[in-house]
Order: sequence, then structure tokens, then C-alpha cells
Amino acid sequence: MNLIETKNLTKKYGQQIAVNQLNIKISAGQLTGYLGTNGAGKSTTIKMLTKTLTPSSGEIFYSNSKQSIAMGVVFQNSVLDNELTVFDNLFLRGQMYQTIEKETIISLMKKTGVFLFAEKKYGNLSGGMRRKVDITRALINQPDILFLDEPTTGLDPQSRKEIWGLLNELKQNGLGIFLTTHYLEEAEFADYIYILEKGNIVEEGSAYELKKKYGQPVIHLLSNQMDLLERELKNYHTKKKSEDSIDVYLENKKEVFSLLQRVKRLILDFSYQPIGMNEVFLKVTGKGIEHESIM
Repeated sequence: MNLIETKNLTKKYGQQIAVNQLNIKISAGQLTGYLGTNGAGKSTTIKMLTKTLTPSSGEIFYSNSKQSIAMGVVFQNSVLDNELTVFDNLFLRGQMYQTIEKETIISLMKKTGVFLFAEKKYGNLSGGMRRKVDITRALINQPDILFLDEPTTGLDPQSRKEIWGLLNELKQNGLGIFLTTHYLEEAEFADYIYILEKGNIVEEGSAYELKKKYGQPVIHLLSNQMDLLERELKNYHTKKKSEDSIDVYLENKKEVFSLLQRVKRLILDFSYQPIGMNEVFLKVTGKGIEHESIM
């Protein structure tokens, strides 16, 4: 079921177009990835979908109507109080909803794993812990859909893994999730992906579909007979990496075995580089996404 669908959604600031005629769908029990460089229009899109920014034109349909649905939002910058404990922060947020009781808050905290540090001040928590609390805060109103704007930026690999484990569990329970991210390897976890460039959706599909369309398998070959190997590879797209190594770019996985059979007498070793969303994004937009390295 589509929780949100847009038709030609557009936002202009004067003559500048921030997002242009977006047509996207977000479904229940599905994680939708929204990829783009800084300034592509990702945050602007979320603001319009969550009704904190008025579109210049176009339409937004919520559950097949123009009425709103319950939404939770995890912003890039937290809205919680550093001096309050985790429990106090969440309990105060729960007071905004008359139907949310203390027991419901506690149950939610146990579900997301933040009950273990409920009495610690929010400001004293690690980045990963704070992000879990932020997600818990966004779930208090029992939303149909959860929006997350760069939720794992700046987190260490273990924290990122835990956040994705939580998101996958929420998705399995039927929650619709709409997520922007700088980490293209994380896009692999999305059920459906939109790639945004200068306010326009330039490509969409599942990670598998996009990698199949744009990906190109790469075989890294190590050899002490490079002259002979290069002659053998004259009909392939190659890139020499060093005096004894070369990369071979193939059209599809089926070529891998035949290539290795052909050059096995000339190589010392080989490695296979799987297709990733980084390569897809680079081919679609002509640029990579810059972010701090934490791996």
C-alpha cells in the first residue's frame, strides 16, 4: 500500500528550482532510499512530505487521499535536550500526545534498546546511542511512516550496523521508511532507490536493477608476464594499476569464468570486485558523494 505518492512535486525559491516535478512513492513495509549530493534537494523533499514546507506546485497524496497520515521524523540535528535523561526526554515528548501513556514509552524504549541507558543524560551518550534515542522519539506517536535525514552520518561502523538492524526490524513490522544517506553502500539495504541530481530524479529502481543496468564487474589480475597478458587482453577494456597488476572491466558476470580460463597461464592471482552503488551513482550523476571516511 502506498503511504505517500507525489505528482510533479516542485519547490522554487524565486527563479531557483530546488526540486523539480518529483514523482515518488513510499510504501508500507518498504525502505525507500533517497540519494543525492549535498544541495540536490533531499532535505527540501522531506520538508515538503512532512508538511513543514509548502510546495510551489504539484500534489502529495497520503494513503490514496490528500489527508495526512501519522509521521515520525529524525532530523540531521537532534531536537532533544542534552541535560535531560533519555527517559525524561522521551516522556516529555510523549506528553504531546494525550493517548500515549508512560507504559507505552517504556515498552517502546525496550523495543529500540534504549531502556538500558534510560537514566543517562542524552548529552553524555555516544553518537550511536543518541541516534537510537532520536529514532525512538520519532516513533512515540506510532507513525505509519518514518523519515530519516542522514541518520548514520558520523557514526562508527558498529553503530551504523546497529541502526540498520533496528530499521530493518521496524520495516519488517510494516513501517514505511524514507531515508536519505551519504553512504552509498547503505543504499544496498533499500527496497527501492531514487537518485536525485540538481532537484531532478535522474534514476530509480531497486539496488539489484540499478547495478544490473549500470554496473560493470571488475577483475583484478596479478602477473609477472604483463606484456603477454596485455596482448591477451587487447580486446578488453583494461586499466593498468602497476607494473604487475591490471584491472579488466567486463560486460557481465558470465565473462568472468571465460576470462580466467583464457589468462590463467599468465597470472599469479586474481580478485573479483563486485558492483556497488558507488559505481552506479558515479555513472548516473557523473560525480561521487563526498563524506568523512569512517570505515
